[in-house]
Amino acid sequence: MQYAQDRSLIGFGVLGAKPWQSQRGFAEVGNSTALAIQHATDKKTLRNFRTGIGNNNAKSQITGITGSFTLYDCGPAQLALILRAVVTGVAAGAVTGEAHPTGGVAGEMVVFKNLVDTSAPVTVLAPPATASSTAELGNVGDGTMGAIVVNGAASGNYILEFTSSTAFTVTGPAATSIGSGSVGTPFTGGGLSFTVTAGGTAFAANDAFTITVAAGSVMEAGVDYIVTPYGIQLLAGSAIAQRGIVVSYSKIKASVAEILKAAPTEQALHFAGLNDAQNGMAYDVTLHRVSFDVISELPLNGEEYVSYNVTFELLQDYTRLGEGLSQYYTMRQQEAA
Repeated sequence: MQYAQDRSLIGFGVLGAKPWQSQRGFAEVGNSTALAIQHATDKKTLRNFRTGIGNNNAKSQITGITGSFTLYDCGPAQLALILRAVVTGVAAGAVTGEAHPTGGVAGEMVVFKNLVDTSAPVTVLAPPATASSTAELGNVGDGTMGAIVVNGAASGNYILEFTSSTAFTVTGPAATSIGSGSVGTPFTGGGLSFTVTAGGTAFAANDAFTITVAAGSVMEAGVDYIVTPYGIQLLAGSAIAQRGIVVSYSKIKASVAEILKAAPTEQALHFAGLNDAQNGMAYDVTLHRVSFDVISELPLNGEEYVSYNVTFELLQDYTRLGEGLSQYYTMRQQEAA
């Protein structure tokens, strides 16, 4: 008796992706397994009423094609694909004059804007609790600026300039924009808080105040704070208190993923497979047009390797034309000699 050739499958391989209709090749998605395609169908039947047995007709229609795989990598490229992240690179280098507010609570973690090179020096300055303001000569208005609360403002001169009788903008050292405000309303920004009060004569456009924040005193590592890869942590009895800090440090090379920032993009997928049940014979599958779902859960820690359940919708690739060509997906398999 003759039997059909064994075509059993144990699949391993590399899953790659590229933007749909892109002219470049596929970039690996990451270490992944359990790639599968699901076909949803809607079946309609017409009962055989002549005999009461079985159906007289039946029709099945494919109503949806979906796919899934399990992903074990969580790098920038993976986050861009499964969480619509916008990823930017951060170069290593020096950071100076970075301001942060503080609450002065023991154990408080102050997170810097960049990941910290803990092998390099970190300088922490605590500014004075108040700053001074001076009305510019030639101001039309005779209003005043109340007490200024400093919580993290860098040292230097800040310029408050009126754009109308009630509205003003604030810029910091090196002409960095801090924010905008209005007369009679408390302003908070750039580590400064204050209120401008109207006088007997209204302000006019181009009226201005100069706010001067003096250089702070140097805080001591191991006494006032400890350095972490993310910033600093305040120690009990720290002199930093509720007045903020200005820090200088070295940042390490890193990537930053802003989650759910990118617009959805359609992809093409390619699985370069090896059939372990057939001594590593090659096979592959190309999914011509897919739309990824945002993953429903993002596990971030645990005692086991973290995995991500990725799902997608397989759509019609209407640009793929030709006799006998599928507009959904194509599978190729090496034939045995």
